[in-house]
Amino acid sequence: MGLQELDEDFWNAVKANLEKVADIKEWWDVAKGPVTPVIEDENADYIGEALSSMPPAPWDENTWSEWTGKLKESTGRKGKQLFMPLRQALTGMNHGPDMPSLLLLIGPEKASERLSL
Repeated sequence: MGLQELDEDFWNAVKANLEKVADIKEWWDVAKGPVTPVIEDENADYIGEALSSMPPAPWDENTWSEWTGKLKESTGRKGKQLFMPLRQALTGMNHGPDMPSLLLLIGPEKASERLSL
């Protein structure tokens, strides 16, 4: 990660989750680097459905809400059961920046890879 790669979108997405400047690297790795997705057995089918219903590129600030809205309708999941398995699969974490912004940083290709594991 070079400083020239840090843009305003990245900064705005992660700044509320920084305790120290060095934390930027952790969020850069979540957005751009390899992560180990967390997919619990009971969520495997759900993650498979999320992958098959992932919106096509190009993505924008509405992609997350549109995607999770479709998943809510098709699965009946809501709240934490709807969002947490996606966060865990996409970031390998239980917490972090807002997913609408973070999803844009991750991008369709990396999101697809992470949901496919």
